[in-house]
Amino acid sequence: MSEIANILIVDASKLAKALTKKTVIQIKDDSKIFMANTVAEALEIIKSNTIDMLITALVLPDGDGTDICKFVRTNQHYIPVLVISGDVDNRVQERLMDADVTDYLDKSQGKHGLEFFIKGILSPDTIVEGHVLYIEDSRVVAHATKKVLKSHGLTADHVLTITDAIELLGNGKEAIDKYDVILTDYYLKDNETAQWLIEYVREVQQVNKIELPMVVMTGDENEENQKKILKSGANDLVLKPVDNNILMKKVQFQIRFKQFKSK
Repeated sequence: MSEIANILIVDASKLAKALTKKTVIQIKDDSKIFMANTVAEALEIIKSNTIDMLITALVLPDGDGTDICKFVRTNQHYIPVLVISGDVDNRVQERLMDADVTDYLDKSQGKHGLEFFIKGILSPDTIVEGHVLYIEDSRVVAHATKKVLKSHGLTADHVLTITDAIELLGNGKEAIDKYDVILTDYYLKDNETAQWLIEYVREVQQVNKIELPMVVMTGDENEENQKKILKSGANDLVLKPVDNNILMKKVQFQIRFKQFKSK
């Protein structure tokens, strides 16, 4: 994700594809745009090309846009995926935000919402302020990462364990108000994993992915394991060894998206 060049836009509407392409080019004029009308056409493009970002309508003539997302997750590296839908609020409330999708964009948000998402991924050039809950059991790694966060205008509360993190979070409303994003290593000392924290935030406190995003760092390259982490409630993954540019793009995007949604 450090350099996004090839972008696939899928929509049955010629006008929608043209407007999306125009928005992408305005933000990053060196992007190579692929366009498809159907699930089948999109899959053929993906099989023949490396795609760095997918933007798709939910409803397509021959199926569902999430079918493309699932294929991408299975057959390519992890990429940002935006699904444009008319029922985003319902999907969030019913906890149907698919693990294969980075985010959903409600059609009612129009061009402004589309620009926000694309710019946040392709050209995150503005400083975003926010407060991070950061869980990392290595003090050396934590020290270096906190310096990176601070250099990008972010403050952080660092803890070593999931237990300490849960104590800082408080109840659901307190957590939403206190933190803009949770950043955590997946595997921690004493057999703790971020899965415990994900389940606490999503299932116990009932805080959804928009209200409090979670970015998980993992060295596990197994795609099925990665998908399980996402499906259980993480918003995004950063693979180890961590590229700080990629880390900051993903953290900043999640903060922007939360702040955008809360306006």
